[in-house]
Amino acid sequence: YIGINNYDKALEVLRNCYKKTSGNAIKEKIEEVTSRKADYEYQQTISRGDVYYSNEEYDKAIQEYEKAKLIKSKEVISYQNIAQAYIKSGKYEEAKAEVLEGLTITQSEELNQILAVAENYLIKQQYDNIIAEAEEFIFQENYKDGIAKFQEAMRLLPEEDKAYIGLAKVFLTQEKYKTAITLLEGAKEHIASEELDSMLEKAKELQEIENVRNKTLYALYGAVEDLDITKIIKIMNSEFFIKEIAVDIPVYYSPLGEGNISKGYGMILFTDKNLYSGAIDQGIKRGKGIAFQLTESDGEQGYYYYQGDWNDDIPNGKGKTLEVVTKKAKDGGKSTFKIVTEGNFSNGTEMDSMMKYFYVNEEEVGRVSYTSRNGIPMPLNDENGQPLPTDGERYPIGVIVKNGEPTEDYYYVEPGTLWGVKPFVPCYNQPVIK
Repeated sequence: YIGINNYDKALEVLRNCYKKTSGNAIKEKIEEVTSRKADYEYQQTISRGDVYYSNEEYDKAIQEYEKAKLIKSKEVISYQNIAQAYIKSGKYEEAKAEVLEGLTITQSEELNQILAVAENYLIKQQYDNIIAEAEEFIFQENYKDGIAKFQEAMRLLPEEDKAYIGLAKVFLTQEKYKTAITLLEGAKEHIASEELDSMLEKAKELQEIENVRNKTLYALYGAVEDLDITKIIKIMNSEFFIKEIAVDIPVYYSPLGEGNISKGYGMILFTDKNLYSGAIDQGIKRGKGIAFQLTESDGEQGYYYYQGDWNDDIPNGKGKTLEVVTKKAKDGGKSTFKIVTEGNFSNGTEMDSMMKYFYVNEEEVGRVSYTSRNGIPMPLNDENGQPLPTDGERYPIGVIVKNGEPTEDYYYVEPGTLWGVKPFVPCYNQPVIK
């Protein structure tokens, strides 16, 4: 029976024999077979548990290992296997408890290694939970608590890269590129991580873009202040300005740097073709300022600006407008026309005494002085105060002056003409002098 591992039958035979003889030899044999039975059942139970373990059926494996403990409670392998199955299941607290129980019963130092593994997993689990809390705070835009949680995770496991990467992402979102670079460079001193390297490279790229952005805005602000038209157009036509700056409109900039302007002097980009630079009070254009815009006509780029007094976000007071348009001739040639208007403006419309200057290819070809009321040019009267004759429906508003001398020609406008500052006033009917 022993040879075929039928220990129950073997014990039955031995016990019956012992009842008849009561000899020590039989008693010792019973003890030997009982021990061998326990060993056999223990190994069988462990083997069944190992099969479940290899099949990743950890709960069933634990059940078998627990049965093995009941057979031989002081064998360390049962505790080891149960703890490892708990670790595989992600139940690190249970694994630690199992190891501590095994240490108490077996006094085996072999369990210390598994205890260290379980404790490391518990710390990592705690670390991941803190990271999850940090990410939730950031998702809720609670950056203060989110940053604090990332820093807590760093203190817990300073050799892990996840907290550094998470915090760096927050800094990048907040456009604190230098802070992100400092953080990541410090982390790289003791952590080898491709993701850290990639994040650091991204932070440096964004920092470089910010540097170029600041230089570009500074240059544009200065060009507008100096009314350097060539430089303004060059900057606003640049690929960097269009792709990296104008996409963030509105953009607020002052000599102190980028950011919203409540009061003082600064520049506002409204579109990639439209800006204001000058006095701002409570976020409103009030005081001296210039509104500049790029324009297009017949596929040719031009520009327009108003420079002067502002009040309540609208041109009000003394100022001037300048418009440049390039037109193509039938022969394929091009001519540049410029009209400069000076005088007073009320709510964006021309008001009272005004002067217009006309240029073709940068050469003045004439000027006219006239009077406007709420943007409507007033008819010119003769010395008796009577309106001068019209030209069809067109009426004269002033004498054309060329080369500093009045001519015998008048400047005529169509009925319904309305003049002022674009885009506040549509500015209908503005013929040029050629």
